[in-house]
Amino acid sequence: MKKKEGKPDFWKKAALGGGIALLTAGIFYGAGAFYYRERFFYGTQINDIPCANLTVKEAEQKLKEKVEDYTLEISLKEGKKESLSGKEIDYTYVPDKEVEKALEKQNPFAWITGFFHAKEYTAGENITFDESLLKEKINAMDCVQEANMKPPKDAYIAFKNNQFVIKEEELGTAIELEKLQEKAKEAVGKSQSEISAEESGVYKLPAVTKENETLKQQQEVWNSCAAVTVKYTFGEQTEILDGMTVKEWMTYDENGNYVENTAVLQEHIREYVNALGEKYNTAGKPRTITSTSTGQPVSVEGGNYGFLIDARGERRQLFADIQAHANVEREPVYARRGAAYGENDLGDTYVELDLTAQHLWYYKDGALLMDSDFVSGTYYNYGRRTPGGTYTLKAKQRNQVLRPAPNEDGSYDYESPVSYWMPFNGGIGLHDADWRWNFGGDIYLYGGSHGCINLPVSFAGNFYENIETGCPIVCFYR
Repeated sequence: MKKKEGKPDFWKKAALGGGIALLTAGIFYGAGAFYYRERFFYGTQINDIPCANLTVKEAEQKLKEKVEDYTLEISLKEGKKESLSGKEIDYTYVPDKEVEKALEKQNPFAWITGFFHAKEYTAGENITFDESLLKEKINAMDCVQEANMKPPKDAYIAFKNNQFVIKEEELGTAIELEKLQEKAKEAVGKSQSEISAEESGVYKLPAVTKENETLKQQQEVWNSCAAVTVKYTFGEQTEILDGMTVKEWMTYDENGNYVENTAVLQEHIREYVNALGEKYNTAGKPRTITSTSTGQPVSVEGGNYGFLIDARGERRQLFADIQAHANVEREPVYARRGAAYGENDLGDTYVELDLTAQHLWYYKDGALLMDSDFVSGTYYNYGRRTPGGTYTLKAKQRNQVLRPAPNEDGSYDYESPVSYWMPFNGGIGLHDADWRWNFGGDIYLYGGSHGCINLPVSFAGNFYENIETGCPIVCFYR
């Protein structure tokens, strides 16, 4: 019988095929290892950039393209943004062998692992840029232009609802240019893509905030002043002294803390009371009345009638009001008062003495009540002439003896008993004169009194009964 030879041939062929396959695989694997000697494995990323199958040069080119496409975005207040690109500042990638070192870490014979496990590398992005161009770009931004910046406002003390409150500071949008330049430079140097201007602290800040201790101390002191409200009444007119003014009268040290200084406070009070007097005192000031005789206006100067603030008394009262933190409505302390507030402080009840006409008119509540001729002081004897001016009836006395100043020996040049004595200007007054038969006319020029107003006896008694102490007496020559 013949021998079968098929099986040995099969195994030979199989072995030969397997060898060829192994050889082919080895050649393929070796070719891959050779290929990846200078290239990154499949699945490799450097700084999140896919670099599979790239050489060092090719990978660096990709990094360069990514880096030099750089933009820095600056977030500002009010939702605004500014940006600058790498091209504007000569932002350039500089190779520093980081990519080459990453390739050196690869084992070329492990190239096949790249198809199963991605490999990520981080390489420093070494860059350069032109700092002068960066400054120019920052300087040209809208956000740093003066017209576009709102400066910060310090916290301050305001007067509201009769008390002092701290008004919170306002941050504004003003930027400190040098700080922004520095923060942008740092961000570009680190290749940051964005920064927040507010978080970076480039905005100008208020010098004083609501938490400032000095401000709080001032608020406390000023609130003690705020309770002070003195509302002065002058008829229908008013003057209000409030805490806003009083707190300015206080003394503070260089840190804004209250320092007690009574002398300075008193000086401010003095100035304020003097100003009130300048504005509202009418005593001694000229006033105009309508002459009953002529119907024409007459300016009357002199005398002591009218409103006169007692400066010393008012200063004491105002100081006490401030010390007590008072809230009051009152008239000032007066040394003398007029009959009425306003332009006509005489009111509707007064006596008009026309020294030229030698006639008296007594108006009561706006109506003429009575009138009479009289004789006044001797006009051509200056020492006896009745002075013009506006005065106040000081008293009403019955059965008096009128005497001048005594002589050296105690005697008097004259003694004149009168039944009705009504003084209004020192030793000058109205009274009956039973020694005279005639009144009015030109008697006063050469034959007048020692200065008093001589009245007919028939008129003096009735006049005495109707007039009241305090009544204004207006004397004038035309």
